[in-house]
Amino acid sequence: MKDSAIIEKVLSGDAQQFEMLILKYQSRLFATILNVVKHRELAEDITQEAYMKGFDKLETLKNREQFYPWLKRIALNLALNHFERAKRVMDVENEDDETSFFERIPDGESPEELVVKEELKRYVRHFVEALPDKLRVVVVLREMEDMSYDEIADLMNIPIGTVRSRLFNARQIIKDRLINQGLVDGLYKIS
Repeated sequence: MKDSAIIEKVLSGDAQQFEMLILKYQSRLFATILNVVKHRELAEDITQEAYMKGFDKLETLKNREQFYPWLKRIALNLALNHFERAKRVMDVENEDDETSFFERIPDGESPEELVVKEELKRYVRHFVEALPDKLRVVVVLREMEDMSYDEIADLMNIPIGTVRSRLFNARQIIKDRLINQGLVDGLYKIS
């Protein structure tokens, strides 16, 4: 059943139909928020709160076929609001996640090069986690969620130039930290 049909039923008084939307998108939304906040319990809370807000504000959704992007924006705003209130770095619970951002580090051919590559990935993950919230969220959305600049700008309600600037700054910080740690030289391209 299409999202629009489910939403029409919910708005007509069959609130139990909203559970179909929850079941359809729960894992996907949770994974996105977990990538942003890096804390399982917090991601669960934000995902649940996003669904509650989505249910309460469902009548304001103009394009009923765009339910998930709309819900993801609600969840991301809740996560950003949490960061603004908390102003602290979150712990990572799942460091085994390999993503496209880390796959951009060139493959080594020998066992020694593979060990160096894995060590480099570990440092990059650590440096991403240490970025200021505004930079880290943009990196996560671009590199881990594979969102376009336009999608990030729409989701975060910021100009596309700000998305580009934040990504550039985040990548530069990571590169500088890698160079300062002696892990790469200034000529090594990681992004």
